[in-house]
Amino acid sequence: MKKNYAVSFYSFSNQYPFLSKIIKQIVFWIFAYGLLFLIIHLTALSVLQAMGRSTDLSIGGVFTLFLSLGALLGIALGITDHFLNNRTFRNRSLGFNILVGGILYFTVLTIIIFLLRYVVVEYASENMLNQYTENIVRMNWKFYNVIILSYTLFMTLILSFINQMTTKFGPGLLVPFLLGKFRYPSEENRLFMFLDLKDSTKLAEKLGHLKYSAFIQESFMDINQIVKEYNAQIYQYVGDEVVVSWPLCSFDTSQAIKFFFAVHKRFQNKKEHYLKVYNHVPIFKAGAHQGLVTAVEVGDIKREIAYHGDTLNVTSRIEGLCKTYDKSILISGTVNQNPKIGQDFIVAPLGPQKLEGREMSVEVFCVAEK
Repeated sequence: MKKNYAVSFYSFSNQYPFLSKIIKQIVFWIFAYGLLFLIIHLTALSVLQAMGRSTDLSIGGVFTLFLSLGALLGIALGITDHFLNNRTFRNRSLGFNILVGGILYFTVLTIIIFLLRYVVVEYASENMLNQYTENIVRMNWKFYNVIILSYTLFMTLILSFINQMTTKFGPGLLVPFLLGKFRYPSEENRLFMFLDLKDSTKLAEKLGHLKYSAFIQESFMDINQIVKEYNAQIYQYVGDEVVVSWPLCSFDTSQAIKFFFAVHKRFQNKKEHYLKVYNHVPIFKAGAHQGLVTAVEVGDIKREIAYHGDTLNVTSRIEGLCKTYDKSILISGTVNQNPKIGQDFIVAPLGPQKLEGREMSVEVFCVAEK
């Protein structure tokens, strides 16, 4: 089965985060300045026609300049955006990031507009434009300067909105959402994993609600770093539980098991930090199951993409068995059908399990590292 758009885009973004930011910025700004060129060109034609002047304008050079400006701006703002998303700025307040980001974006725009003026007026006008178009550009550059800067600032707000929507729905899901893919229920074949913090009630009493919330927040941030490495998609945060998912098109389900142990390893690598700050190292237990689910857009005042079906119920119940059997991770027999899991890990059967709310039993297996 071929990968869909969302999977391919998400995988590429995780594998090449810096390059993906640059490409997205370049594509957006080339389109944006192509649109600006079209608006200015049609406006110029209408004015010249009303004045009875010749409408035979040289557009090849100007069009090339606008597209070049879009590519240049995309590269510059892509680098700026990548800089603003490093660890230093992620730990800052939203207000601080908006202020610093605004200053950096404005500085970048000012420099690029200045370079554009030099290129257009001093170089390009003599080499790429005819005499009539060159005179128009020289005489009206101060107006073009205001138009370009104002338009760019407005499109920056549009791009910021798109980035916020992408953050909300996840990489690769914004376009399908806008196209109405989730407006009506549709079936997807997915693997879900529920990760739940062990001994969370006792820990909350010990730390107090404020420090406990900080502990959960930092734990989720660390899990998110592993999520990117394994192309997992965050479905929900529910209290001290994280629900992650993978579409099963061209996906090796053994990677989901590796993801869980990678999360455990990350917490162990940061053991000293967690003990120093919280006097406790996060330990998550997990349950995994795969099957058909229904994806649909829900809500009106607040909209989100929801998954429904027995697959999620079974996954949740399997995760609940971790406490009963005192195991770190349990998987269903459906997940264990992948022979790679048995090759890479120690798999022990726990037999058919009667899960709450289901008449049919589910084969459950315990998985451990070799």
